[in-house]
Amino acid sequence: MHTDSYPTIGVLAALPAEARILTRTTGKMVQKSSTKGKIIVRKSGIGMQYARKQAEYLAGISEVLVSFGISGGLHPRLKTGDLVLADLVLIWDPELHGLPPTQVMPAGFRADADINNYIAEKFQENIVHFHQGPILCSSKPILTAASKLNAHRLTGALAADMESRAICEVAAEAGLPFFCLRAVCDPADQTVADTLPEMVDKQGNPRIGHILAHLVRRPWLLGDMIRMASQFRQALVALEKAWLLVGEQFLSSADARQAISPVRAGKR
Repeated sequence: MHTDSYPTIGVLAALPAEARILTRTTGKMVQKSSTKGKIIVRKSGIGMQYARKQAEYLAGISEVLVSFGISGGLHPRLKTGDLVLADLVLIWDPELHGLPPTQVMPAGFRADADINNYIAEKFQENIVHFHQGPILCSSKPILTAASKLNAHRLTGALAADMESRAICEVAAEAGLPFFCLRAVCDPADQTVADTLPEMVDKQGNPRIGHILAHLVRRPWLLGDMIRMASQFRQALVALEKAWLLVGEQFLSSADARQAISPVRAGKR
């Protein structure tokens, strides 16, 4: 990337609602300011396989890759709507949860330190509450309170998602910096019914027939669904506020341009 140009930021979100936030807020930024950079949003669907495909597309047209969206909380102090700026993305195998920490601590990919420091500074200046630390990327949802707390105990990760590994791997392969911004939906002490993730398809769209069939057999799930929907909206609100700040800086700030250094993503 030439230092005299503003970057193209490639942002990947798994779910339609996450992508809509990015598109809507980016549109607001472009309308109200004289922007010099560019933000390209791609919706991938749920999981690393889908995320990798879209990340590879973004890597060909972007100077920075971003993992953006909701996550499950692992640290017991994190609440619904808390922001996590990941400094490290850990690769997690759920089958190894019961093993000692020395056997389960996975390899990881570090977020670009200059970009993270710049975002953290802007959050602090604008009194945006956030947490900085590792995030786990798991091939399967981590649903029970016991498994969430165990994952945190073994690795120290603050939250978990299912896409960031693919994004940071592609960034490393392409020699691009990346950062990861997530908001907690379900906190660590909350067990999510194993049927709830099945109520959306791989693209994040509701499976209406599946939902109705489950509610007929297990009507108590309706309460869980309402609670999760409320938490999901709360997490999205936090993400939108954060992205309005972060995105605008990368679109128009010379300081943000300088934060994107020649140092690229690398495997730890």
